[in-house]
Amino acid sequence: MNNEIPIGSAVRTQAIINRYFVKAKKNLGQNFLVDLDAIKGIVQAAGIQPGDQVIEIGPGIGSLTEQLLLAGAKVFAYEVDESLPEILSNELPAKIDGVRLDDRFKLMMKDILKADFPADFEDFLDVNKPIKVVANLPYYITTPIIFFLNQANLNFTSLTLMMQEEVAERLDAQPNSKAYGPLTIAVQTQMTVKLALNVKSSSFIPRPKVDSSVVVLTPLTEQMDVGDPKYFNWVVKMCFSQRRKTLNNNLKNLVPDPDQRKQLIDSLGVDPRIRPEQLTIKQFIQIAAAISPQKS
Repeated sequence: MNNEIPIGSAVRTQAIINRYFVKAKKNLGQNFLVDLDAIKGIVQAAGIQPGDQVIEIGPGIGSLTEQLLLAGAKVFAYEVDESLPEILSNELPAKIDGVRLDDRFKLMMKDILKADFPADFEDFLDVNKPIKVVANLPYYITTPIIFFLNQANLNFTSLTLMMQEEVAERLDAQPNSKAYGPLTIAVQTQMTVKLALNVKSSSFIPRPKVDSSVVVLTPLTEQMDVGDPKYFNWVVKMCFSQRRKTLNNNLKNLVPDPDQRKQLIDSLGVDPRIRPEQLTIKQFIQIAAAISPQKS
């Protein structure tokens, strides 16, 4: 065993897989990234500096974790695969720059969607200081994780996430495109979206059927006023409930009265026959504000 070879290299990853009889679990969406340039690209996209506090989601066998630690980050990782703590303990460097691994890395066996961040961190991370999220997300749970983090009451300075290319395109979409929808709007009302790099499916073991992209989400300096975010997101989803139908048809469940519905659409300055993906985010905010039950 040569721990001088990075975990993220194909040779080291394969050696770990063989040594521990690792099998990627389909039900957890596991695919091990074996492209060292891509891994370092994620760390670079996140702008990791010595002393940064980082939450990692699903560290796997430690490929990305190792590079985060080498860049100087303090890493708190969430994992659900019970077979991985032994591997991480054995394979991650025991010391980095003279500092013990235990002082720079903490693993919590817990679903990120059940996280109670202040309680989980205890004395390891300081919730009053900036925190970055860096993760190679399982495809099947990418959207719920983004929504969860988006609504978490934590001082996130950025979320650097690798995800299915199609989901990345949805985050970065603009009106009048097929990718534009509720996820786009929920994220863009609170964050800027930057596509940092693309990662081919051949960079993973086992090889997935689709390519991936790394996206950097940064909180807006001034977030858009959407009122109650949960209510706003629900209104947007209702507007997109039947994408192929007109805005007028999609609004029927929200505004049953035809006259009120016409008045609302007229206030947007649009043709009632347009489809929801043709509306801007500001127009969705107008719709939610106009029909809000809290509207006086």
